[in-house]
Amino acid sequence: MDAHGHDHGPRHGHGHGHGHGHGHGGASGLDARRALALALGLNLVYLVVELVAGLLTGSLALLSDAAHMVSDVAALSLALFAAHWARRPATGSHTYGLMRAEVLGAFVNAVVLLIACLFIFKEAILRLFEGAPPVAGWPVFGVATVGLLVNLLSAGILWRSDRHAHGSNLNVRGALVHMLADALGSVGAMASALFTLFGDFPAADALASVVIGAMVLYGTWGILRDSTHVLLEAAPAHLRRDVVRDALAALEGVASVHDVHVWTIGGGQVIATAHLGLTPAAAPGDVLAHAQTLLRERFGLNHSTLQIEPAGGLSCRQVRCGLAGETSTGAHVIEDAPDEADGSAEHGHAHDHRHPHGHRH
Repeated sequence: MDAHGHDHGPRHGHGHGHGHGHGHGGASGLDARRALALALGLNLVYLVVELVAGLLTGSLALLSDAAHMVSDVAALSLALFAAHWARRPATGSHTYGLMRAEVLGAFVNAVVLLIACLFIFKEAILRLFEGAPPVAGWPVFGVATVGLLVNLLSAGILWRSDRHAHGSNLNVRGALVHMLADALGSVGAMASALFTLFGDFPAADALASVVIGAMVLYGTWGILRDSTHVLLEAAPAHLRRDVVRDALAALEGVASVHDVHVWTIGGGQVIATAHLGLTPAAAPGDVLAHAQTLLRERFGLNHSTLQIEPAGGLSCRQVRCGLAGETSTGAHVIEDAPDEADGSAEHGHAHDHRHPHGHRH
């Protein structure tokens, strides 16, 4: 975790505290992949049936909806692929594994949905001003009804998976929004078909598209915002860096706090790092243990790296580190996945390295 250079000498104590609560390949990961696979299977079967029926009947409505279903299958395939790669173990070149593959998959799905919404708005406006083409009411209603059932079933599977996961899974959320968008599209198509059949209101299809597009855009924006937040390594929205810094500074034996950073890796895993300068009478091991307990129990940070800097040692040049964005009197906080320093979590382990050596940045 510590990316700073170290020169070893006899004068400076150095303590790192790690607690890992990562669940690579755990139950929640398997549940997410299973849910995505089931949703993909349902949509793929429906796509094949709809394509065959369209070719046999010559229905343009069926063939058009089949073409739309291709985008659903592609979105679910991307989400499943990302979920699979996110569970791969860490390597020398990917020290956190590929946990952000799911976040990247959610980001791509959100961008695709955003572009689709823009095309829907454009087409709806053209139809409102230029006149809507005739719509075959009953074929559209029948196709939309079956599509609604498939999308609702797929959305239910994904919702159950995300609900029981440890923290919200952006990848599953992205696929869920995609399914809900299609379900809304089916409802709009059913309504417009009924209005066309019984109300002689051809513009109903365009108006329904605008309303549905706005609802989809609202859900898509949340996924796009959250995934971008993670990809840019921003601190979690629920945690303020200055609050964490002040809490660490208030610990007995802590004289100063700096180089604090907090960010999310993916899958709800948050990482925190900080440098703690000690008072002359402080015991490094006790301060390290208390700081780990504070981060875990008060802030839910189960993965942290804390550098202990005993009084009288070489001064840490990272007090003025440009990455920290603080002055010499400031403090930095970094947050990571939940940390179980007592080893109670899955793959949990805690390190308390207290060996005297010189430290220089």
